[in-house]
Amino acid sequence: MANPLECILHKVDPQFAASQGFRYRLSVLLAPDGFSFLITHANTQKILSMSVYKFGIVSSVVDESFGWPVNDGTYFELLKKNEITEQHFQRIDIAIASHKITVSPFDFIHNGHEADLVNVSQHQNEGEEILSEEITPQGAVASILIPEYIKKNCEFIFPGANLHCAASVMVKGILRKHQGSNMRQVFINLHQKYFELVVVQGPNLIYLNSFKYAEPADVLYFVVFVLEQLGLTPTEESITLMGELSESTPILSQLKLYCASLFYIEKPIELEYSELLAGIPLHKYFTLLNIPICE
Repeated sequence: MANPLECILHKVDPQFAASQGFRYRLSVLLAPDGFSFLITHANTQKILSMSVYKFGIVSSVVDESFGWPVNDGTYFELLKKNEITEQHFQRIDIAIASHKITVSPFDFIHNGHEADLVNVSQHQNEGEEILSEEITPQGAVASILIPEYIKKNCEFIFPGANLHCAASVMVKGILRKHQGSNMRQVFINLHQKYFELVVVQGPNLIYLNSFKYAEPADVLYFVVFVLEQLGLTPTEESITLMGELSESTPILSQLKLYCASLFYIEKPIELEYSELLAGIPLHKYFTLLNIPICE
């Protein structure tokens, strides 16, 4: 089966020199529908390179009709062919995305009850393992289910890399960006066939979960349902958007019917942006951009 790999974004600053990798940090975002690379200067936080790749069906055997493939061969063969994997960096951080998310208190995970909680809320397939990461120090922890082969391949391709839960990175980025506010805020991070819904109150995470969707109306249904369950009035809430959302996305039209206002999340201010990235809708890459600043 053909697995066409498409590069949808590739920007390289003229100052980037592959031979100077000891001065650079590499951030990698792995998702079932593709992978992304971000190279930043370790000291100045300047973005020197940004690449985003998307591809078609990776395997004919896929968990729950989407998500990570059961057969890992093609995905990581495509990843290994990228020239970035041959370079050396001062530090490498890899964030892994999954629609199977469970949120729990730090003490619950610290006391070894991680698997008990995850198995209550998610179906763990054979060959899947848990990856957990704190969202706030000794506070909320996000745990995701990923195929075991992901860690093994990451260790082989990127020895010594630090692995992260993409959902934790995303929420850390939200809290970091809005750390001076005590307002309640709602966020939607849209992926292919699923989305994450986040509600924060100032520095506190109120809600984080993911939902599968087949039609645009499904997203609206889950957003309205969750907000009402939290005692909120959807028509009075402003929602901040990120991920695969644009003015042409039918989902956006659905949300406009019920939500007070919609905004795209702004880029992190801690990074220095090259002029090469001007005009690029960076709200689509919020998680990737936060990997080097949300350790």
